[in-house]
Amino acid sequence: MFSICENNNAEEIYRLELEIFGNSAYTLKQIEDILTMPDMYKIISVKNEENVIVGYVIVFNNSDSLEIMKIGVNPNYRKGGFGTILINEMKKSRMQIFLEVRESNVVAREFYKKNGFKETGVRKNYYRDTKESAIIMVY
Repeated sequence: MFSICENNNAEEIYRLELEIFGNSAYTLKQIEDILTMPDMYKIISVKNEENVIVGYVIVFNNSDSLEIMKIGVNPNYRKGGFGTILINEMKKSRMQIFLEVRESNVVAREFYKKNGFKETGVRKNYYRDTKESAIIMVY
């Protein structure tokens, strides 16, 4: 059993963000700021049966399309379908969805392909920390 939520607790999202992304996590202030701009950004989360957030997606809406800024699932809940639940929730908008993913992140690229995304381009040296290229994917 799970539930979808758009009214999120910034601190709960931040704790999960730190656990998943470590040094590349958004700060608590960035997450709080995102939550103050509901016309531009949304944080959609999925909660387990204990009402604990186990996954979330941070979405930028530029009114023509949606961009996945971050998507993460608690490591203990991976392979449980929660990432697909979040993607399916976004698909309900019937808007084009795009994202960038590290070229080396084969697991994520395969996950997105399984959910209907196509690789459409490359952004060279996109990631500041490693100078790694990003693969652009579109649904």
